[in-house]
Amino acid sequence: MDIKHLKYFVEVARHKSFSKAANINFVSQSTISKMVKDLELELGVGLLNRTSKYVELTDEGERLFLQAQKMIEMFDNINNEFQNSLSLEQGKISIGLPPITGATEFAQLLGQFSKNYPKIDINLFEYGSKKVEIGIQDGTLDVGIVCAPPSNENYDKIPFSKDPLKVIMNIEHRLSKESEIGFKELRNESFVLYRHDFSLYDQILSRCKLAGFSPHVIFETSQRELMTQIVDANLGIALLPSKICDEVTSPNIIAVSLDEPIFLQMSIIWNKRRYISYATKLWVNFVKDYLQDKKK
Repeated sequence: MDIKHLKYFVEVARHKSFSKAANINFVSQSTISKMVKDLELELGVGLLNRTSKYVELTDEGERLFLQAQKMIEMFDNINNEFQNSLSLEQGKISIGLPPITGATEFAQLLGQFSKNYPKIDINLFEYGSKKVEIGIQDGTLDVGIVCAPPSNENYDKIPFSKDPLKVIMNIEHRLSKESEIGFKELRNESFVLYRHDFSLYDQILSRCKLAGFSPHVIFETSQRELMTQIVDANLGIALLPSKICDEVTSPNIIAVSLDEPIFLQMSIIWNKRRYISYATKLWVNFVKDYLQDKKK
C-alpha cells in the first residue's frame, strides 16, 4: 500500500464513480480499478459495493475512508511544512578554523552573515588545518577554513585569501636590517612553529629541507601571541602571515620578507560527497557573493 492507493480510493468514495476518479487524477479507469482492488486484497476486506449505476462504501470502506482522508492530509502537509521550514532560513553551522586566520576580515564576514540570517546559529571550533579537514571528512564540521589548498578530491573549495609569510624577529637580530632574506640564512636559527596539525608546519619544514637543513624547533604552538612573546624576548624567530605581522604592536619586533615567500592560501572547504544542510548552502552562497562583491 502507498499513498496513491489511498488517494485513488478516496476519490472513488467521494464521487461514487471510478470514471470520475480517473478523470480527476488523469489516469485510466482500469488503473483506478486495479489500485482499489489491490488495496482490498492487501487489507483482506471489500471496501466498495459495485453496481452498474453507482459505487458505495461498505462498512469497512467507511472506516478506511475516514482514516485515509486524515492520512492524505498529513502527507500533503509534509511538503508544505518542509518548504515553509526552508523559507525560515534557520538552522546551525559548525565551522572549523585555524587561529592564524585573518581575524578582522573573517569576523566581518561572519557578522554580515549573522545580520542577514539571524536565525542561523554558528558554532566556531579552533583547530589546525589538518584537524579541520578530518572534521569535515567525518561530518563533525560542516565547513572549514584551511591554510593550504586540500589535495583530497572529496572537497569543494572557495579560495578566500593569499598572504605571504614574513619572518618576525627581535630588532637586535643580525638579520633585522635586511629588506628580504633567503631560507638558507635561517639555517642556524631557533624556530617557533605552528603545531604539527597545521598545514603550514609541513610547508615550513619542507622549505627548510629544500634549503638543505632541518630547523631547530624550540617551541610549537597555535597561539600567535605566545609566538610573538618568544620572539620579543629574542629567544627565536617565527613565520607569520604579513597581515598578522602588521598587527604586531611590540616595538621590539620587526618583520622581514622572504625572497621566495611561502604563501598562506586560505580556502573555505566542505565535503562534496556528503549532504550539506540548507543553512550550510546559505553560508557557502553568501561567501561566494561576498568575495565576488569584493572584486568589483
